[in-house]
Amino acid sequence: MQQARKTLLVTLAVSLISVSGIALPYPILAPLFIELQHPLASFAGLPPKLLLGISLAIYPLGILVGSNIIGSWSDRIGRKKALAITMFGAVLGYLLSAFAVMQGSFVLFCLSRLLTGLCEGNLSIARAIAADLHPTIDRTRAFSLLSATSYAGYLVGPLIGGFLLPMGAELAFAVAALACLISVVMIVVMLPADKPTASEGSSHSLSLIRLPTIKPFFYMYLALMLALNGFYEFYPVLQVEMLGFNSMQIAWSTVIITASMIIAATLLVMPIKRRFGMASTACLSMFVYAIALLCFTLLPQFYLVTFIVIGASIALFNAMLPSYLSELGSDGGGQGQLMGLMTTTFCIGNVAMAIIGSLLALIDTRLALAGSALLGLIATWQFYKHHYQRTLWREHISSQITEQ
Repeated sequence: MQQARKTLLVTLAVSLISVSGIALPYPILAPLFIELQHPLASFAGLPPKLLLGISLAIYPLGILVGSNIIGSWSDRIGRKKALAITMFGAVLGYLLSAFAVMQGSFVLFCLSRLLTGLCEGNLSIARAIAADLHPTIDRTRAFSLLSATSYAGYLVGPLIGGFLLPMGAELAFAVAALACLISVVMIVVMLPADKPTASEGSSHSLSLIRLPTIKPFFYMYLALMLALNGFYEFYPVLQVEMLGFNSMQIAWSTVIITASMIIAATLLVMPIKRRFGMASTACLSMFVYAIALLCFTLLPQFYLVTFIVIGASIALFNAMLPSYLSELGSDGGGQGQLMGLMTTTFCIGNVAMAIIGSLLALIDTRLALAGSALLGLIATWQFYKHHYQRTLWREHISSQITEQ
């Protein structure tokens, strides 16, 4: 038990540091390309906004590819080794980004962001470590704490990045590299050695979709991730258009959402799971999320209430669904491969909603958000149908719990 707690604490600390490093450049890129007239923004005579869009798209593309292979790779070579290697790769990626900024090389900057994204698909390994600790540490509890540290990282990172930008964008990327290097040291020194959990099998997470239990979960989760990314990407736009918000007001709105996530992940997840059960909590939180998002779309002036509800709902289904998939697919793939599938699906949703939502927003931003709410309701219905109205999921989950 003591060793499991130590492993979880180290994993949480590494996640906090690495996610802070991931999020640190977020407030830097737009000013770098749009406001500061940096040499990066003058590549090949292309418009700065187009160059910004390319640089923003390269990073999640790297995560999409990386998350699809890194999770299953960690099943074959061991979590500690895979996490250390990929985190060191992120260090190199951030250092290359800093060098590219100093040199004003757009091509090198894009390559460095691609490398960083590829390596930072390793968050699926942290989830796999949390899953491996079950039943010594409840899987849902571990996932909820891991989510809380990630939320905190996404809050702390941009604040540090915004503070460092006046001192030079290259400094911000260097600090991100330092944060990831600290993570590498913690992984090597403090994480216990582990053995591979799989010796053969497919090398990518999307291959799991062929399994009859996983295929409907993938489509349900994809609908939910489209709904989630639709909210993340377009609530600031609606606040600007309908409420006249500036960047600082949007930032405080983000703080409200993140604080609600952290509080719910640390204090509410386990009591609610014990009261209602894992499946019911997942289904109910998805439904509440969709309704709250619809309320925000129709009544954006009441964002304070809806954002608190949305943040808590996200924290709940982000804790329940990885645990559910971990049990649902335990005989079809390693935990790294399963968690990689979730990260890959999130990235697909991110890219797809950026395109679909932007087209809808050309007509009316509320269409993008209302469509996201509808996708949330579809995901809720799919989960309800497959868990409660059909027997395959429920019987499989029950058999896994019995075996434990």
